[in-house]
Amino acid sequence: MNGRTLADYDLLDPAVQQCPYAFYALARAQAPLYRMPNTGFWLVTSFELCREVIRQPDLYASGVSPMALKSGGVLPEVLAEYERGWLPLASCSTSDPPRHTRVRAFLEPLFTVQRVREIAPLIDRTVAELLDGLGDRTEFDFVHEFAHPLPMIVIAELIGVRRDDLARFKAWSDAIVEPFSLMVSRDREIECARLVVEMQHYFARELEARRREPREDLLTAMVRAADDPALGFDLREQLTILTIDLLASGNETTTAAIASGLKLLIEDPAPIAELRREPGLLRNLAEEILRLESPAQGMFRRVTRDTVLGGVPLREGEILSIRFGSANRDESQFPDAERIDLRRAQPGKHLALGIGRHHCIGSQLARQEIVSAFAGLLARYERFALAPGRPAPEYVPSFFGRNLRELHVAVVPIARP
Repeated sequence: MNGRTLADYDLLDPAVQQCPYAFYALARAQAPLYRMPNTGFWLVTSFELCREVIRQPDLYASGVSPMALKSGGVLPEVLAEYERGWLPLASCSTSDPPRHTRVRAFLEPLFTVQRVREIAPLIDRTVAELLDGLGDRTEFDFVHEFAHPLPMIVIAELIGVRRDDLARFKAWSDAIVEPFSLMVSRDREIECARLVVEMQHYFARELEARRREPREDLLTAMVRAADDPALGFDLREQLTILTIDLLASGNETTTAAIASGLKLLIEDPAPIAELRREPGLLRNLAEEILRLESPAQGMFRRVTRDTVLGGVPLREGEILSIRFGSANRDESQFPDAERIDLRRAQPGKHLALGIGRHHCIGSQLARQEIVSAFAGLLARYERFALAPGRPAPEYVPSFFGRNLRELHVAVVPIARP
């Protein structure tokens, strides 16, 4: 570990976040349950301890607001912005029963294996349209021209909103996610609240339009759920589900995985030949991308009663951050953990999409989007490299996510007869 100690790292340092894996490896070796000196959070970094926490959702509750954890709590200016709209409720992934149960009962049927199979042609068509739009260009920003629009177009189509609003959706989606990074400035946090309120009013109008004229889309499903006595979502709940659980969750993490996945293949192109010989291995590639570059690097949990984890006493009310980004590179679980292995035993064993009560509802959709994306890319391009003379890839500072700002790539198209 080059003689460095855990005290030499601060996971809230943007420089450390660019590549946190040396810190994670040191933590797994020396203190798999490690208390961050400057926050008091406990970082859970080993696979076994992360899995132990996830498997006990009543002991380690999900209802933790990252914004409220910041020193001073939620800014009064942020609350003032939400007085013009609706103060968001917790997302499905950051809530507990009974609300979690009601929201999940609505969301789960929307993204079953069968439903995603029906959506797959839309995903494949969108991949082809985006690649066609690049034309004969051999250099482009992969994040902004492919990895971002792909899942955003798909979820917009499913929700039932216009494609020409995609730029607004991106700004709104970022405004939802950024405050949870624990890295935004005070002014940006206030601006994010303003943008979320703008989005809320947009979707409130769309919901009213679907009540008058129903369609076959998720907005209409949301209206029907509000009328279902078993669900009974009020407008605030409807808007939370649409904006956080569907719009933001439906694109941000998948964008991150697709972009990081291409970066991995640029750094180690050896798997590409194997994928060309056996396209069926694309599903294993998706699992390896999710494992190696977990889009959600960590999630918070709150200890609900005094307990012991990994031999360390924990008190009721203490906060844990389960670090998927570390657990999924745990050498005790994943041999040769730092590289893509398309023939890895139990390729879906990683924790990137959660397990149990909080297993990601959109996991099948995310996997299909990753598979379709790389199937399309490998069918069009022979080789991939970082574009010369362009900025090196950089990750957006975040305690939560792992999103590339840009990925300037140079490609060599496959020669056609």
